[in-house]
Amino acid sequence: MRATILTLACVLGIALSGTARANSVFSVGGMGEPVLAEPARIRALGGSGIAEHGPREISLVNPASLAEVNRLILEGTILPEMRRISTLSYPDETAKETIFPSLRGAIALPGRIVLGGAYVTARNAAFRVYGVASAGVPSAIRVDGAGGMNYVRVSLAHGVNQRFRIGVDYDFIVGNYIERWARTYADSGTQQGRDTLETNWDKKGRFRFGAQWVQGDFALGGVYELSRALTLETSRRAYGLYVKDPDRTLTLPSGFIVGFSAPVAGRLRAVAQYGRSGWDRSSLQSDLVDFRAEQRFSAGVERKRSTGDGLGLFERIPLRLGGYYLQWPDLLPLAGAADVNGGVDKVDEWGVSLGTGLTSQDRGGSVDFSLEAGSRGNRDTLGASEKFLRFAVSLLVSDETWKGSFHR
Repeated sequence: MRATILTLACVLGIALSGTARANSVFSVGGMGEPVLAEPARIRALGGSGIAEHGPREISLVNPASLAEVNRLILEGTILPEMRRISTLSYPDETAKETIFPSLRGAIALPGRIVLGGAYVTARNAAFRVYGVASAGVPSAIRVDGAGGMNYVRVSLAHGVNQRFRIGVDYDFIVGNYIERWARTYADSGTQQGRDTLETNWDKKGRFRFGAQWVQGDFALGGVYELSRALTLETSRRAYGLYVKDPDRTLTLPSGFIVGFSAPVAGRLRAVAQYGRSGWDRSSLQSDLVDFRAEQRFSAGVERKRSTGDGLGLFERIPLRLGGYYLQWPDLLPLAGAADVNGGVDKVDEWGVSLGTGLTSQDRGGSVDFSLEAGSRGNRDTLGASEKFLRFAVSLLVSDETWKGSFHR
């Protein structure tokens, strides 16, 4: 995502081999860490939410999942995370952060129409890396990244009949990318070097179209997302200079997601999902990052809560288990390489998850939890690898919880 600036690119490989804090070290030079914006209930199923449906069982990946909402609902998610970073040249380090992946609301309108709105984190580009440059005068380098890409989303959904639902999202693409570089020299008499890179884009939007087909407890879901070209404006501030480069384009590619939810036995159901976005070299011309298609494979099982009387807590709560495999679109320079011309390697990520939830007495609200553990990156080729642990908490409330009057 960053501009091609040789003096900064030359230390990229060094930075990846250094220590890191905050978000993923692999956010350096690329689009940032892909964020799953789904609530904890779906995160516990590996992120397989494309076929979720019901008055409260909504998904951020498929606008058609809103079609059964029959009240006013609000849902938000908080995601603390701890990661362990292992590098070739430095001791292992532990980092912590907390983000808010999504905040969403929806309200049922006349005519079997549901209107929704959401704020979604798509790419998290916050990071901090340290490195040592031995070329020329020895110096220590620190890079702080901030920002990322977010969506302000407006959604409409409609239940065509009992089996078929449709929906559409319009995402306003907001955010920016900022990197602040500081270079401290061993010679105390040499002035510290500083650079700031900032990348912005024209605030445009793109459409996502979703559909679901439901037959009893079985459901199929699908989403298609249109591409969108964004004109970038990159600025650099260094040593009193201010330089702008307005002649670059970022193309967010088209993509699709498909999946299902199917009963297995009794209260047990299985879900699965596959998503693909067509990133490639033409998405963004940069010496710091190349691209491949982003793909995510997800699957999970859920034992639904029992609604009988006189049951213990274990029977009255749902149990969820899931897993996923994610191929980041970013292809990053090899450890020690100045740019992609020195070779690149992929960032693959996998994770397993489990979770449960509690429903309010009037069943108008719920609190859901998920715990995820996984790993990403190849230390031998990229100079670093990460293991992470995430704990998500989602709160959903509706007008049934506070006895409001918004209803069909």
